[in-house]
Amino acid sequence: MTRTSLGGAFAALIAAAPAFAAVEDSDGDGMFSFDEMLVAYPTLTEETFITIDTNGDGGIDEEELAAATEAGVLPAT
Repeated sequence: MTRTSLGGAFAALIAAAPAFAAVEDSDGDGMFSFDEMLVAYPTLTEETFITIDTNGDGGIDEEELAAATEAGVLPAT
């Protein structure tokens, strides 16, 4: 990996980190439920939640959360 791509990967990780910190996995199942997401994003709709849940398993994982933040579906917190 070159210095540039390593730097870019690190920057992306740092940019996504606040989103992870804003949502608490209160039940410890490794995913964020709609109710857990509502605590961090009070205006979140069920429709948007379903859009973010790209694998359709009913929960948002860290990858889906990062992708939604990067795409602007969720605001960076």
